Amino acid sequence: MMSNVVITAGGGGLGRVIAEIFLSKGHNVHICDLDADAVAQTLGDNPGLHGTVADVGNRDQLHNVFEEAREWMGHIDVLVNNIGIAGPRAFVEEMPEDEWQKTIDTNLNSSFWGMKEVLPEMKKRKHGVIINVTTASAKTFPAKRSVYNMTKYALEGLTLSVAKEAGPFNIRCNAVRPGMMNNERMHGVLRKVAADLGLSEDEVLQQELKYSSMRTMIEMKEVADMVYFLASDAAPHITGQIIAVDGNAEYET
Repeated sequence: MMSNVVITAGGGGLGRVIAEIFLSKGHNVHICDLDADAVAQTLGDNPGLHGTVADVGNRDQLHNVFEEAREWMGHIDVLVNNIGIAGPRAFVEEMPEDEWQKTIDTNLNSSFWGMKEVLPEMKKRKHGVIINVTTASAKTFPAKRSVYNMTKYALEGLTLSVAKEAGPFNIRCNAVRPGMMNNERMHGVLRKVAADLGLSEDEVLQQELKYSSMRTMIEMKEVADMVYFLASDAAPHITGQIIAVDGNAEYET
């Protein structure tokens, strides 16, 4: 069955891969991203895909994303809260408070606001799927990443709460917890850690992979495939779950 899908942070990286999978399966897809060039490139490469340039950490801009999506697709069946910025790398006492708040608004509040946008119509139609992308760091809690860890951990709690509230209306809500993905965003994090420790990026990568049971990075398509599965008719009664695609991440420095 064709679905109408909204995906945040869909201009590049994991979000783009998720969007392209849904599009390839015949679904209507609307993305948003702060990077206007990335949105233009992704839309140009994928005829039929729609999108909005927006900062999802801004409530009004996020509302506009849903308004523009509804203008062409009508109701929304699937919401994928994919957004996730790394935030500052600092000890709590050194954390810049403006960056702390920005990370909370982007990673956590945007998902809360997005759910508020779609849940009323999903409940009315007694159908809907919400998938929140979190992180293995919500289990491993690496040092100097407190605000990132906290926002994604809280998002998992929100996922379980919404699954309980929305289940009676035939709405499913799950979280997908990626491990160390092989993408530019993760390599950027590795470079920051490497600079902090005085090591090369590869040295940090090899050090971190020792704490993954399967000793490997995760490809974005693996995570995107899990998101698609959870949104599909193949998972009609899977809800309230936090599903890791991380090779069993055991620890992070």
